[in-house]
Amino acid sequence: MTIRWPDAWREILAWTIGGICILALSLIATFPYTLLENRVVAEFKRATGLDISMAGQSIGFPLSLEWRNVSVSKPNLDPVEMAVVQAKLGVLQALSGTLGLEVLVQLSEQTSRASVLKGTLTAASFSLAGPLTLKGQLQQVELPKLIHRYVTRGTLNGEFSHRVDTNQSSPNGLKSEGTWIAEARNLEIDQIPLGNGKLLSLTFDSAAAGLSCRNQVCDVTQLKGEGMDGSFEGQGQITLQHQIPNSQLALTVTLIPGPGFASKAAILGLPPFPVGTPITIKIVGTLAQARIAL
Repeated sequence: MTIRWPDAWREILAWTIGGICILALSLIATFPYTLLENRVVAEFKRATGLDISMAGQSIGFPLSLEWRNVSVSKPNLDPVEMAVVQAKLGVLQALSGTLGLEVLVQLSEQTSRASVLKGTLTAASFSLAGPLTLKGQLQQVELPKLIHRYVTRGTLNGEFSHRVDTNQSSPNGLKSEGTWIAEARNLEIDQIPLGNGKLLSLTFDSAAAGLSCRNQVCDVTQLKGEGMDGSFEGQGQITLQHQIPNSQLALTVTLIPGPGFASKAAILGLPPFPVGTPITIKIVGTLAQARIAL
C-alpha cells in the first residue's frame, strides 16, 4: 500500500488542532472557578487581615473572572471601594499545573481605563505553596480613593515587584524581597494632628517614595516632596507583619517650611516658623493606625 504523506500529515494536523481545541474548551467549561476564587480570597484575608466582599461576579473568556462593587475593609478603618476587579488566568500556566493571574483593578467606573492598578501573580501551584511573585503598576490612581482619611487630593503612579516564599522554615519568619516605587502629583495631606486639637494640611506639587524590602524589613530608599508649603525628605524603616496593616512604621521626616506653610501656621495659632527652618515629623505605629507628630 502506498501512503500519500501530504494527505496523511494534513489529517494528523487537523485531528491534533481539533483535539487541542476540545481540550481547551473542556478546561474552560469545567475549570473550578469557585474553588480558585475561594482560595484567592482566603489567602488575601490571611495575608492582609482585611475583609473582602463582592456584589456581583461574571465569567469571561478565556478563564477569567470579573467582580463588581468590591469592598475591602477592617474594623476602625475606612473601606476601599473598587468598581471593577478582573482576574484572568493564564491558560498555558494552568495546563502545566502552575498559577498565573493577571489582575486589573478599576477604582471607579467614571474614571478612564488609563486610571487603573494592574499586576500579575505567579505561583508554582494552585495551592499557592512555594514562592509567590507579585509584579504590577499603578497608573493615574486617585489617592483619596485609597487613603481618604489622610489624603484629600493626589494622583499616584508607581510600580512594584515582590517575591514571597510561603514555604517558611519558621512560623514567625517571612522570607521576601522586593522593590516599591511611587510618585504622586498635586498631593494634599490632611488630618495632621498638632497636639492642641487642631489639624494641619500640607500641599505638595510632587512627592516620591521608594522601598527596598528584604525578609521582614523595608528600608526607605527615597522619600521626598516639594511645593508651596515647602519641601520634605525622610528616612526610616517599615517592619512587615504577617497581616500587612499591622506592619510597624518608624519614619522620620524633615520638613522645610515654605510660604504656604507660614500662612497656615498663623491661621492655626502656631509659632511663627521662619521660612527654611527645619521641622522634624515622626511617623510611628502601624500602617492601619499611624501616629503623626511634629
